[in-house]
Amino acid sequence: MKRKVLTAAVSAALVVLPVVAMAGVKIGGMAQGEIGYWKDSSNGVVQSQGTNMLDNGRGRLWVEASQKLGYGLTGMAYYMMKVNTMGQSGFDTSPYAPPGTDAGEKYVGLKGGFGSIELGNIASPYKYTGGVMWDAFVTTDLQARGNGGMAAGVFGQNGFMTNSILYLSPDFAGFHVAFAYSPENAGVNGSNGANTLTAQHGDYAAALHWKAMGWSVFVARDHAGAPAGAQTYKPYATPVGVGDGLQYATPAGSAGAGAGAAQNNTKVGVKYNFGPVAVMGQVENLQTSGEANPTRDVFLGVDGAVGHWEPVVQLGDTTDKYYAGADIKVTYVAVGAFYNFKKGFSLYGGYRQTHITGVNAAVTAANASNGTQSVFSIGMRKVF
Repeated sequence: MKRKVLTAAVSAALVVLPVVAMAGVKIGGMAQGEIGYWKDSSNGVVQSQGTNMLDNGRGRLWVEASQKLGYGLTGMAYYMMKVNTMGQSGFDTSPYAPPGTDAGEKYVGLKGGFGSIELGNIASPYKYTGGVMWDAFVTTDLQARGNGGMAAGVFGQNGFMTNSILYLSPDFAGFHVAFAYSPENAGVNGSNGANTLTAQHGDYAAALHWKAMGWSVFVARDHAGAPAGAQTYKPYATPVGVGDGLQYATPAGSAGAGAGAAQNNTKVGVKYNFGPVAVMGQVENLQTSGEANPTRDVFLGVDGAVGHWEPVVQLGDTTDKYYAGADIKVTYVAVGAFYNFKKGFSLYGGYRQTHITGVNAAVTAANASNGTQSVFSIGMRKVF
């Protein structure tokens, strides 16, 4: 009897799914598994080493729905759920997300000749202009963000902006404008504490992007306030093992000591496609409250396509002067390749090295240290 019920349920699902698809609903996702061997050393002495198997934040499921409304308008809805392909926990939560919640992008929106408007947990224009879109190794052990090539953190290249509104303009002679703003007041009815949000009243992100004739040029800007909590958790994160991140806070003895540090970040980038080969460069200027000099991240990349192969070379350089008397420098290099069997399935592998110098006693309390992290990684990915 149970077998008959199960068969009937599966048959019903197979009948319903095509109907759902015709109704403007699409289901998709990604799965990834990666094996990495890492080694952390300082002054030529190995401090730690080992092998890990990770999803690295790539696994996800999404449901996308759209509906024609007339008057040239389309209603939209989107739910992304991050799934840990390699873990037992199933749905994955990001360390940059509100505690205990799923970190995926989610919104309801309206699209028309004016562009589009989205309300929800939205993709930051700062993160998705250049940034993760230009890092071929993003969500792998080889990625640039947090490893010396790009800023990490909610208002860098990690996470999404909660409780926000996003406007995306239509194309104007190759120009696109994106602007996100959070009107949310964290203190409303005491229901949302300052530590549970990744965007609050007055936080914004904006980008101006031009694409034409093989060129891609942009400038992006974002701002995050300083509530009584780590809203800007790890604006720049050093590698796990070498150091688990500089967690910035307003310096002791100053007004608001211990509060989350306010951030004002600016990013510019240029990319050019030479047929199957793309060359790109990006510079981030990260100004954090209490910091005498800004942190600067520089990223350079070259990737291309040779048949089924996609070779990639990426370089990065970070100068961080947040702590008094410290001049931290981080260099990043990653080289590897993807092999695409068919659309949607690929193997990849490569090598990354991140080298940190300039850490002194003023920084050791933040669990950062001088040293080198070397990583060899191989993995496979399926997009469906």
